[in-house]
Amino acid sequence: MDAGLSPRYVIAEVERLGIGPDRVPALLVRPESPGPHPGAILQHGYASEKAALLPFARQLAGLGFVVLLADAWGHGERFPTSGPNWMTDMHADYAMEVIQHTVEDVRAGLATLATLPQVRTDALLVGGFSLGAVVALIVATEDERAAGVASLAGASLSDLLDIKHFNTRPPSPETLAYGEAHDAAERIARLAPRPLLLSHGRHDDLIPARGSQRLYELARPAYADEPQRLALRLYEHRHDVSERQVREAVEWIADFFLPDGTPLAGAT
Repeated sequence: MDAGLSPRYVIAEVERLGIGPDRVPALLVRPESPGPHPGAILQHGYASEKAALLPFARQLAGLGFVVLLADAWGHGERFPTSGPNWMTDMHADYAMEVIQHTVEDVRAGLATLATLPQVRTDALLVGGFSLGAVVALIVATEDERAAGVASLAGASLSDLLDIKHFNTRPPSPETLAYGEAHDAAERIARLAPRPLLLSHGRHDDLIPARGSQRLYELARPAYADEPQRLALRLYEHRHDVSERQVREAVEWIADFFLPDGTPLAGAT
């Protein structure tokens, strides 16, 4: 891996825990130092599981973040023993069911992080890849506890529902209603001046980069006074995350969450 920011902390052994009333299986990656530290929730992508973003989490933990990684609904240790699953149903209705449940789980994850004595409640980052980025954008635009967002290959629900491979049959009225009610594109301006990173593979053939580009353009007016807090970064790959992309995301996040230990602008 190319050189980036040097680790500042020794990383403790990865812990297992359950979050929320459903005891969602999760991993906690943190510095050995008691803190206080900024916190982060990183949500994995569709057809993956919680350990997929461990390299991302370890880089953040080495800089002083306490990072939570949880299995999305129907994924990892939560894979269903019967009925539809991500291997058999790629339709918009099932994908939206996964998103709805995972949004609630990420909100529970924010609450879990906020109860940890070594975590700063004013510095909670929400991020993820693909499905996880879609979820992160929903949560952050609706929950003021999120002090910043790192979206890797994400999109608003309005853009996601336009993708052809999710439309083998028309989405149900319930799916369309949820998509309209929780469309990050309609609320993206609410994030300002909280840091917002939109990072995407330019040649993404699963969730096209135009979704991140549209969010960036919608957000720009709200960030006019502090444009450095909004970033769009495009990479020469498809639906994937490169080492360079993760490293640059970590460096960008650190600029806002690790300057001098003071509260972030816009955080509550």
